[in-house]
Amino acid sequence: MVLMFLAIFGLLFVPTAFSAPLSSVNIATPFVALLLVIGIIFALTWILRRLRIPSLMTEKSKMKVVSRLQLGHKEQIVILDVNGAQLLLGITTQQITFLKELDIPFNTGKAPPKTAGETGNSSSQLKQIFKQNDAS
Repeated sequence: MVLMFLAIFGLLFVPTAFSAPLSSVNIATPFVALLLVIGIIFALTWILRRLRIPSLMTEKSKMKVVSRLQLGHKEQIVILDVNGAQLLLGITTQQITFLKELDIPFNTGKAPPKTAGETGNSSSQLKQIFKQNDAS
């Protein structure tokens, strides 16, 4: 019943689809329209990137990894900066362990060391942190 209805409905509109003369059918018109739509999409994305609307763009995270030290194949120690506070974390495949909040900011090597005894080497700074932790 449904197929018969669809067949009759299709036969009613088939003659109108093929009634246009062949001279008026032009392949360039749909092609130009497609190019115009694609151009509008690219123009809108370019404009949105230039405006840098915060609600549409992803905001930069206030967390960043300051330093990372591999201890083994899948174990590492990470210094994470969260809104200016630096946290020392131990990371394994099973868990993340909070080790210590750093009182003195970790030097990333971009700026010269603040004191004469401090070095810019990441591993030596981590060793100093562990020595201070063992002493207390």
